[in-house]
Amino acid sequence: MKSIYLTLLGVLFVAGQVMASPKDDKRKDGEQVPFTGSVVYSLPETGIRVTVEAEQVKFVHGPYYQYAEKYLGIPNAPSTDRETWKITNVSLETYGEPDPNEVHKASGPYASALSLTADGVLIGINSDVKSGKEDVSSSVYTPDVAVPDEPWPDRSMHSFLNEVDTISPEMYTAKTLQQKALETAHDITKIRKRKFKSLVFGYDKALPDGEAYNTMVAQLDKLEKKYVGLFIGKSYKAKHTYVFNIVPGAKNGKSQIVFRFSTSKGVVPTTDLSGKPVMLELDPNTSLEKSNGQMAAVQPTTTPETSNSGLFYRIPGNAEVRLLDGTQTLLESHLTLAQFGKVAPIPEGLLNGNYSIRLHPATGAIQRIKEKNKEEIQ
Repeated sequence: MKSIYLTLLGVLFVAGQVMASPKDDKRKDGEQVPFTGSVVYSLPETGIRVTVEAEQVKFVHGPYYQYAEKYLGIPNAPSTDRETWKITNVSLETYGEPDPNEVHKASGPYASALSLTADGVLIGINSDVKSGKEDVSSSVYTPDVAVPDEPWPDRSMHSFLNEVDTISPEMYTAKTLQQKALETAHDITKIRKRKFKSLVFGYDKALPDGEAYNTMVAQLDKLEKKYVGLFIGKSYKAKHTYVFNIVPGAKNGKSQIVFRFSTSKGVVPTTDLSGKPVMLELDPNTSLEKSNGQMAAVQPTTTPETSNSGLFYRIPGNAEVRLLDGTQTLLESHLTLAQFGKVAPIPEGLLNGNYSIRLHPATGAIQRIKEKNKEEIQ
């Protein structure tokens, strides 16, 4: 019991000394406490966004196709329906995303000076740069082009029954396909004659000028096209847009399949062997890499593993990029790619708080160095 009493007395004595000690270790008013934690960030790798526009065409053959040459002088009229696809436009653009192989940690005062994107990519040091809103590009899976159940609702200006000298409707007989085709061909000829007369003012009475005249000619063109389609067929079209994101690797990203394309099915997945592969081919520019190697041999720099600040930037590389459909080149461009270059430490002399540094969000390269309250340093 006595030992417990002595122990409690000792604890109270120590507590009293602590409470009575000077408060010099507390933060004074207006004094900032140095940041002692750490921040993990990543450098970007550059992705390539491929946008493909394709046109789908569904062709429906005409019901009078076998008489196209006989009555209209049009040979080889299609006799079957078909579906065709073609690529109408392609484009490339670059974007940045975190590189899982370039994740670093900045500690101490350096960590509190970083500006990062929403996904943790370093874009600034001692800078007021803000991460911009990222554009989301998506493939637009528009509906398959629609073909009416009855694509030929108007096949003639005339009755489909032969006229006979009788009042009994049971005596009417249906016209043959050839008879209907011949009547339609005659109607096409009449439309063309009337259009010709209207164009050369062949009528006795002058036709109205201006918009009314143009409307009349346009309607005659439309009617002629509709009836000619009964012989040569007509097409239904739709446009589709697809977006593919590719992140090429520095070592094994020289060539890869973006998608497959079939002239009868359009854009298909890379696993669908019915389509021909469309390849993205990259030819890195090695002159920059050789130049970097020569500079390192003359004046060695601190490696990323030995950097004191933990802050790095990228010296991106360049590559010639081609999009190939077999042997046909669809597009060729010169792009800057982060992962095809080098990683270097940011010089310690720029990290004393007197400089503002901005980095490119897609390549990780230093975009701007600005001395505070002084002119910008390029």
